[in-house]
Amino acid sequence: MGRKPIGHTILRLEETHSTNTLVMETEEYLENHGLVVLARHQTAGRGRMGRSFASIPGAQLLFTVSIHPRAAPQDLAASSLVAGLAVAEGIETALGAEPRLKWPNDVTLNGRKVCGILTELKQGPHGAVRLVVGIGINCQGTAEDFPPELHGVLTTLAAETGRDFDNETVLQAVLGHLEADYRRLDAGERPALLDGWRKRAHLAGRRVRFSVGKETRDGTAEDISGEGHLLIRTPDGALHTQASGSVEWLD
Repeated sequence: MGRKPIGHTILRLEETHSTNTLVMETEEYLENHGLVVLARHQTAGRGRMGRSFASIPGAQLLFTVSIHPRAAPQDLAASSLVAGLAVAEGIETALGAEPRLKWPNDVTLNGRKVCGILTELKQGPHGAVRLVVGIGINCQGTAEDFPPELHGVLTTLAAETGRDFDNETVLQAVLGHLEADYRRLDAGERPALLDGWRKRAHLAGRRVRFSVGKETRDGTAEDISGEGHLLIRTPDGALHTQASGSVEWLD
């Protein structure tokens, strides 16, 4: 049975607390596959691990997509990586830049973050899975527009590409790739999608610090697993699989 594509309807708001929270808590939005809720400003935007993020009105694309996945349950673990891949592809399509990906959900240009992604799952009617994908892309301005503590961490598409562009161009390109890549995930193409992610990540050999419960360890990233989990080699030779939790990249 056919269904409407991602981005068939875009609800544009001047301001909201969090587009992810809004979609998660509004059944009408959650049950509308492909709906996009976009806000010019978020007052309580959320990142991974409960972190907040800086919202600069009009300079960013801040939006959430409601997705009703048809993928096998074992493929859903890769949904965050698929979102990152789609964003990177969309930026490349729109601006010709070549973003890199940082596990699990950051998109970077020249080593600094231009986009963060938060994916959340919620149960729908009859046990159906609802995927809520929140995306924040720094489009206009420079790093100096953000709080001082983020100047060396974040950047913007405008600053890194030197191009004059409309945010809408980037939005439409990203939505197109989200539609294509989640259709591929539904069709069982997880291995090929993860290969595409790997090519943009360049993670092998990078030093990381990660958390296991209350313990913090160091190691070296080797690859991602077939499910999209990060594989880390620790100094004792053991291979650790990091499915979630905090990971700090040391180089």
